[in-house]
Amino acid sequence: MGSFKSAFIVLLVLTVVISVTVQIGEAKRMLPEEKSLPASDLQGSKLVVKFCPDGCWDLCFATTCGCVCPHPPKP
Repeated sequence: MGSFKSAFIVLLVLTVVISVTVQIGEAKRMLPEEKSLPASDLQGSKLVVKFCPDGCWDLCFATTCGCVCPHPPKP
């Protein structure tokens, strides 16, 4: 029973090491691809929702947002 337990631990450690090695390899492979993307491609994927009047900006905390205006908005 002791050898079965040792074999299981060795197999588990080997599986973890292989998994981590593959993840590191994938991360290194993807890094040059991300660096080669132009900044406009990265910014174009953001969803922009504007609900504040001009001259004001959004202020969000957790799930609640509000408008911050330096001067009261015109009706």
